[in-house]
Amino acid sequence: MVLQSVRRRPPHNRKEAWMKVKDPAALRRWRLQERLSQTELAFLVRRSQTTIYLLETGGMKTLSEDLALAIAARLRVPWEELFELQEPKHMPGVANESHSIRRSPRKASA
Repeated sequence: MVLQSVRRRPPHNRKEAWMKVKDPAALRRWRLQERLSQTELAFLVRRSQTTIYLLETGGMKTLSEDLALAIAARLRVPWEELFELQEPKHMPGVANESHSIRRSPRKASA
């Protein structure tokens, strides 16, 4: 019986997490080490070959958490070696109270 190590998932403190590719060339090296073509890896992670190509060449710098974890699992490498959690860009919040539309009462037409 073979025991697999437990993979740590990135913190899930927001609804949609994005990952950044640390080194596109390392992603390619790991894929080649597993003897997978871009097409085969794409099939295994349910994406297109073009997506894998873009990740390996640096044309696509960020990807979803789910895709990053799927790629790392298929390449048998901890996700931390290939990807890093992308810091969220905070958008200024809009408070409903301070930006509410105030309408003046309409005058009745005679």
